[in-house]
Amino acid sequence: MSSAMGSILAPGSSPPWLPRDVAEGRRFAWRASIMFLLWVLVWFVIAIVALVVFVVEGGVGLLLIGLLGFIAMMLCFLSAVFLKKTVLEAIDQGRFHDAKNDSMVWIIFGFAAFAAPTILLILTYVKLGDAITAHAPVGYMPYQAGNVAAQAPQTSHPHGAPPASVQQAPPPQQAPPHGHPQYPHGHTTPMIRCKNCSVQFPTFMHTCPNCGAPKEPK
Repeated sequence: MSSAMGSILAPGSSPPWLPRDVAEGRRFAWRASIMFLLWVLVWFVIAIVALVVFVVEGGVGLLLIGLLGFIAMMLCFLSAVFLKKTVLEAIDQGRFHDAKNDSMVWIIFGFAAFAAPTILLILTYVKLGDAITAHAPVGYMPYQAGNVAAQAPQTSHPHGAPPASVQQAPPPQQAPPHGHPQYPHGHTTPMIRCKNCSVQFPTFMHTCPNCGAPKEPK
């Protein structure tokens, strides 16, 4: 039973290395997942009651309410499951940009639960945006530009002059050092381990969020 709930509901506690704004945003997202699960139960009761009354007394309206109740129940259940996978787990892994972008999807689905999760996820979106802005250094780019090299057009040159050299594509990027977490998709935030308390935190932060020790220069 505990393993089944663990696959649906994320832990309520935040990793100790999370910045304060990110930890607050994670709490709002966790409460939104709780609200989705509560509305699964509410929609299930509404659908069952409507269908039972329809069988006893009839009425097309009751049948529609029952069917819509089951549809809303499934939307809330799937939203709770994928909110854990795309937002809460992304925050726990340091992928703050992915969590911020994916929360926009569940803000829309939150209207299936009468907008209660929507309000909480809007707060998550704002908190993650504030944290990214506050901790990112000057000129920090969340996603690297693609290495695309355009070939120069071939033109005829008088007097037999050689054509202009074609722009060379930059060399492939080296793989990150061993010990940095790798994820199958989305942007990966590089991590560094604090020499003082051994807590991992994103490399764009200048001090350890756990003990306050400054990041050692490379």
